[in-house]
Amino acid sequence: MTLVDEPDVDPTAAPPAADLEAPADAGTMRRTLHELRPSIVTGGAPVVPLVLLSLLNIVDGFDAGAIGVLLPEIRDYFGVSITLITVANSLGGVLTVLLALPLGYASDRWNRVWLTSIGAVIVGVMALCTGFAWTFFSLAAFRFGAGMGKTATPVHNALLADYYPPSARGAVFSFFSLSNRFGNFIAPLAAGLLAGIFYWQVPFFVLGIPSVVLAIVIALRLREPVRGEQERRALGLSEQAALTGESPPSWTESWRIAKSVRTLRRFWFALPFLVGSLQVILPVMGIFYAEVFHLGPGARGTINAFDEPLAMVGLVLGIGFVNRFLRFRPSRVITVIGLLSVGIGGSFALIAVSPTVWMAVGFKYVIALLGAILGPATTALMTMVIPPRVRGFALSVSAVFVVPGLALGPLFGGIADRLGLRAGILLMVPVYLIGALIITSAGSSVDADIRAAQAASAASFIARESKRQGKAKLLVVRDLDVHYDQVQILFNLDFEVDEGEVIALLGTNGAGKSTLLRAISGLTTASNGAIFFDGEDITFLPPSAHAAKGIIQVPGGRGVFPNLTVAENLKLAAWMFRSDDAYVASATESVLERFPILRTRWSEPAGNLSGGEQQMLTLGQAFLSKPRLLMIDELSLGLAPVIVEQLLRIVQDIADAGTTIILVEQSVNVALTVAKRAVFMEKGEVKFSGPTAELMSRPDILRSVYLKGAGGGGGSIAGYGKQRSLVGTIPGAPPATALELKGIAKRYGGIQVVEDVNIALEEGKVLGLIGPNGAGKTTLFDIISGFVTPDEGEIRLFGEDVTSLPPDQRAKVGLVRSFQDARLFPPLTVTENIAVALEQYLTSKSTIGAALHLPNVRKAEEGIQRRIDRLIRLMNLDEMRDKFVRELSTGSRRIVDLACVMACDPKVLLLDEPSSGIAQREAEELGALLQRIRWETGCSILIIEHDMNLISGVSDELLALDLGRVVTRGAAKDVLEHPQVVNSYLGTSEEVINRSGDIG
Repeated sequence: MTLVDEPDVDPTAAPPAADLEAPADAGTMRRTLHELRPSIVTGGAPVVPLVLLSLLNIVDGFDAGAIGVLLPEIRDYFGVSITLITVANSLGGVLTVLLALPLGYASDRWNRVWLTSIGAVIVGVMALCTGFAWTFFSLAAFRFGAGMGKTATPVHNALLADYYPPSARGAVFSFFSLSNRFGNFIAPLAAGLLAGIFYWQVPFFVLGIPSVVLAIVIALRLREPVRGEQERRALGLSEQAALTGESPPSWTESWRIAKSVRTLRRFWFALPFLVGSLQVILPVMGIFYAEVFHLGPGARGTINAFDEPLAMVGLVLGIGFVNRFLRFRPSRVITVIGLLSVGIGGSFALIAVSPTVWMAVGFKYVIALLGAILGPATTALMTMVIPPRVRGFALSVSAVFVVPGLALGPLFGGIADRLGLRAGILLMVPVYLIGALIITSAGSSVDADIRAAQAASAASFIARESKRQGKAKLLVVRDLDVHYDQVQILFNLDFEVDEGEVIALLGTNGAGKSTLLRAISGLTTASNGAIFFDGEDITFLPPSAHAAKGIIQVPGGRGVFPNLTVAENLKLAAWMFRSDDAYVASATESVLERFPILRTRWSEPAGNLSGGEQQMLTLGQAFLSKPRLLMIDELSLGLAPVIVEQLLRIVQDIADAGTTIILVEQSVNVALTVAKRAVFMEKGEVKFSGPTAELMSRPDILRSVYLKGAGGGGGSIAGYGKQRSLVGTIPGAPPATALELKGIAKRYGGIQVVEDVNIALEEGKVLGLIGPNGAGKTTLFDIISGFVTPDEGEIRLFGEDVTSLPPDQRAKVGLVRSFQDARLFPPLTVTENIAVALEQYLTSKSTIGAALHLPNVRKAEEGIQRRIDRLIRLMNLDEMRDKFVRELSTGSRRIVDLACVMACDPKVLLLDEPSSGIAQREAEELGALLQRIRWETGCSILIIEHDMNLISGVSDELLALDLGRVVTRGAAKDVLEHPQVVNSYLGTSEEVINRSGDIG
């Protein structure tokens, strides 16, 4: 199904009867008042929950209003200062907030109707106790108890959100707020009258009884609604699906989900300023009237009472356009909230400087009018952006962010006692306005947060509906966005995997394939959207929880702990099953049977293994983890054809046993040997999903690659655009030997890695080096480049012995080497990495000269920049020249690494698996690029490569290595047909041998 997320389209629109707008004429005003009837407000849904919760809200409003009116009498009765009152109020607020968080967490698990009923009982009992308070501290304790009951307010909001559809919530929460306003309206009148006739304690005796009665009625009459029920109905789910609840998240997951709601985070940041300032201003308004304008309790009660009719008028006037914005343009509600908040802050300032009581009262009524619209609009919006599973928790967490604002109480009280209440109120106004500005900045995130909440409901529906139809969806990814810092990688991505399916996940470098796997496995947190596994929302679970559910990822490249032995790596992989010794033993033996080389290297540190052996160990670790969903990133990376062929058979066996597999593979030829369905990604979006046979008929998709045309890029490499003449070339003379190895041998402990290797590489030639994993190829490169000292033999470069030279000295004389994994500087951009590689050619390196922009320095830097530009054009890196390397895909980093290698102007170039990690079509273009590099630089190339199509196309000769010894050397055709090469290295799979080449 398709979610409609255009800002002007409402996917949850209610029938026209619930369309509450606020036109200006009197007739439509009467219509709006009519629509405030509960049955109209709820859009036809049952009114009993709204009515009962609204009655309870009246009681809460009465309690708050009574305290506000009677505070001067309470102060005089106990003989305390304003400072002590504000400090007690702040401490009570902190304690209440601390209780709100666990209550909110419980409300996502327990019966919210019972929690509401218990809270009402506590409020009633504490109100009765307030009337019996004998000291100020006992009064503070009882008021704290009443505050405990009121922490159920987020529970009430969550209940209403699950009782009524999103399209009606603007009206529902406005009606709910009206009830509180009504309580505030009658409280000053009743409290002032009763206190004037009797004592200030009497109103609290009257309050306690209805609260307890309501608690009993709520417990008997209301049913507990299913969390998220209304969101699922709005998405068109069946009645059965709508009434099927989801399992509640853990504390950690609840926090991660709540924190992911960007709009909610902005409100959190604003709350200390908004609520903190209001918490100290509003309770002392009665004292302000008494001290500044000398009003008695009757007059104060009358003034406060008329706040509420105006607030009700504000609700009636504002309900239409707020409700409309919530339906069609929810992000505009933020603008409304921000403007209302600024108006409230300005009105407080005008109250503080008012010369007459009537001016102060007038601005107080403006605050009542604006605040009446502000509250329900904010609550309704929050219920739309917060996922239903954590609605109670997230609303309660908001209370925690009020705590820093409560520290304003003592500051305000001290200023009010010394300089007067006018100065104290003026001090709080800028604080309040800061919060208003923070809220206004949240508008851009509202639509995305609503989309995320809807995505979770949609994914849940797809998972449950497919299971009901007997087509179980093991994995459902819906509307997924992923960012790395400010860079977005995945865009609104939908992805589904059936149980037992094998999917080939293909795409260009930088398409987001690895990022998608990281999001599924929990290693990267989703910015938006939902991920469901076996019908359960796992979007914000930690990686350990994903692994415990059987979601196992094999990372691209080396995924082992290099300082641990092979045995320790495998033991660590079985940690989740450490109590099942029999399983660990049998599974480990199975891994060693599949990868015999690991048995022979059992006690070796994993860092000493070849790249291919480390890949085998990584796969073995994954097999030990009992995967239900096995995600393999770059299966063939660094592996010999015969090993890849063996692994493909193992993957097929695992799939036949019922394991679901997602196979990310740059070689289309390799991936499609086992997958029946292919998903093709480009630029963070799915461009194709369907049977592999259909993909093979879509050359437009398969040829859409990053390196297209790289071989024909413009610009020269050698020097500053001049082709270097071949060293030592004399007409009629035989070619010079560029690199010569004589009797090279290397041992690690008792293992002979390289034994009596003799190689001569002629100038200007390309020699391809092939062999199985562990044959000693990379060790030989380490010896040639100076990173490893040979036990025997010597190395000559153009006839000069360089055996004792360190790597940097060999690089200076033209011996340049690349590694299997790109050795770059992640915090630097592509341009800066290439500039570092060109540092040796910078003619002026004066820091002072560079700071002063001296002509010689500027000229040298311009020359380097021209060379950088040529390399970027040649390697087709223009689109990413200013990107940080850490933001690039594996294949893109490989191309940047190759550009850095070419920047060193090599005479002899050692390339260690240059096609590793780049897409198949890019590997096909790489051959032409290497030929061009060879022609322009005149360098000699020794290349290790497992793609036979690529290495045969670029090499003049091939040399096969096995168990550290040279097997054979000669023309590609002869070497590839050598029996030992076929048996130990190539295998029999044509698709694996020729990983690049014709794909359709």
